[in-house]
Amino acid sequence: MKLRIKNWAAAIGLSLLAAGSVHAATLTCTGLVNAVTAHADGSVWITAAWNNNPVQVCNTVTAWKSVPTEACKRWHAAALLARTTQQALQVYYGSTAAASCSGMGSYGAADAPTTLTN
Repeated sequence: MKLRIKNWAAAIGLSLLAAGSVHAATLTCTGLVNAVTAHADGSVWITAAWNNNPVQVCNTVTAWKSVPTEACKRWHAAALLARTTQQALQVYYGSTAAASCSGMGSYGAADAPTTLTN
C-alpha cells in the first residue's frame, strides 16, 4: 500500500512538473511607459507601450508574488524615471505563462517581473 501511495505521489509530482515547464517561459518587454500608478495598498502598476492595460509589477508594502518590498521601491523609482524622461523601460519575466508582452495578464493578474531596467 505504501508503495502505491509513493508511486501515485511521484506520478502526480511529475505531471505537475511537466505541465509547469510547458507553460513557463521567459519574456522581455521593452518600450515607453505611458503611466505609473501607485495605489494606497502599495501596489505599483505600469501601463506601457507593449500592453495598453495596467500591469502590476510589485507592491511597496507587502511582498507580491515573491518580489520583496525593497526591490519594489527601486522598481517604482525606475518606472517613474523612465516615464518622466521618456526613456524605454525593459521588464524581464524569468517565468511567465504569457506568450507575448501584449498578452500579459492585466492588473494584479500579471506575472511578477524578475528585473526592471531603464
